[in-house]
Amino acid sequence: MLLSLLLILAITALGWWLAQATAAGRQLGTTMLVLLLGLLVSNISGLKPAPAAAAWVNGPLTSLAIALLLLAVDLRRLWPEARRLLVPFGLAVLSTVAAVVLGGWLLQPLLGAGRGVLAGVFTATFTGGSLNFVSVARALQPPEALLAAATTADYVVFAAWFAVSLWLGRRGQRPAPATASPQSVPLEAAAGWWQGLVWGVSVLLLANGLTAALQRLWPALPGILVLTTLTLLAAQLPGTSSRRGCYGLGLLLIQPFFTVMGLSSLVAGLLGDGLPVLVYAALIVSLQAVAVLLLRRWRGWGMTETLVASQASIGGPSTALALATALGRAELALPAVAIGLLGYLLGTYLGLLAAFLLAS
Repeated sequence: MLLSLLLILAITALGWWLAQATAAGRQLGTTMLVLLLGLLVSNISGLKPAPAAAAWVNGPLTSLAIALLLLAVDLRRLWPEARRLLVPFGLAVLSTVAAVVLGGWLLQPLLGAGRGVLAGVFTATFTGGSLNFVSVARALQPPEALLAAATTADYVVFAAWFAVSLWLGRRGQRPAPATASPQSVPLEAAAGWWQGLVWGVSVLLLANGLTAALQRLWPALPGILVLTTLTLLAAQLPGTSSRRGCYGLGLLLIQPFFTVMGLSSLVAGLLGDGLPVLVYAALIVSLQAVAVLLLRRWRGWGMTETLVASQASIGGPSTALALATALGRAELALPAVAIGLLGYLLGTYLGLLAAFLLAS
């Protein structure tokens, strides 16, 4: 177990360093890098994390990261910034849900019994980002092979749409100058980290106790719903300044989850038995992209604003911020993060609802 944890830590640290120190790394972001590095290591060497190490990362550490990230969702502070992107973002979310339902119906013969789980995790991740993917996957507990295929497919189609968004946004304009790392622009990542840790641990312990009590009355209650709801309520309490380090710390602590997913994913499997999963993910993102671009033309939205709103839905706040800065639109940095954090509010609930509706 110790060697596996050291391997996970080393890959995560390397991905974080590349995201800070290289231009290409800043464009990809830490999450994409650690996943790709994990994929390279596992597919070249055949190494996989020990089950005990993976369980610790996917369990207590990831729960703490989820709590920390959600503690950043202060609706009073985010709403003024989020308003300018709210309509395109809302329509992107609705388009995603419609695409999940349509794709699940069309691909039912290929997806089989896994349709409900895939609908849940893809709805979650494509309406708010990877945090919601993790949350819904934790609640649904899909087979490891299906989860690995879904994780890999998620990042393959996300990377493709991010690249297309860069091309669309830069078409007809000069290349954007290099900008600061996405994590360093509006997110006070390092400030007050210890206070954020206190908040995160406190909320996590309270949520665990409340979950245990509520499950005596409702044994099937997903624990992630209790953690999500309680943390979002805590995020609205006074003392915002003491929580300013939550997002940066949570963003760091969520990365080992993606390292483990990369180490557990075989690309050959995605192109074999996992191909229907990849097709489903690609169909969802493609339909969302077509919908938002058609709505942009109809409503007269700016191209960059539309693409950033779509990225906030597909990839979450950090990727929306990365796109805004890559396109040289620094004034969209805060709105991108704000609307992405609002996506955290929606994705878990929508994902669990989609999983219930499309369960085979």
